[in-house]
Amino acid sequence: MKISWIGMVTSFFSFTKLNDHILILLISLEALMLSLLVFIFSTCLIFNMSYSMFLVLLTFAACEAALGLSLLVSILRLRSNDFVMSFNSMKFYA
Repeated sequence: MKISWIGMVTSFFSFTKLNDHILILLISLEALMLSLLVFIFSTCLIFNMSYSMFLVLLTFAACEAALGLSLLVSILRLRSNDFVMSFNSMKFYA
């Protein structure tokens, strides 16, 4: 359980401080989701609960990863870079 807390803190720190590229943001979000999955799984094991919340969160993690990857590919094809600072709402398609 302590490992999942360390993973959550580390991935949240990397999400807030290392925000140059979209790929780094997506990887840190995925690490945060995996740490949360480990935490919920260990909680279910310790307290002898059902695994329905774990399965729901696992499904959301898979959908989030697929959606993030498809958005990254779309942005790379449209703009040919993945810098966060290059996004501006006024010139998104240009």
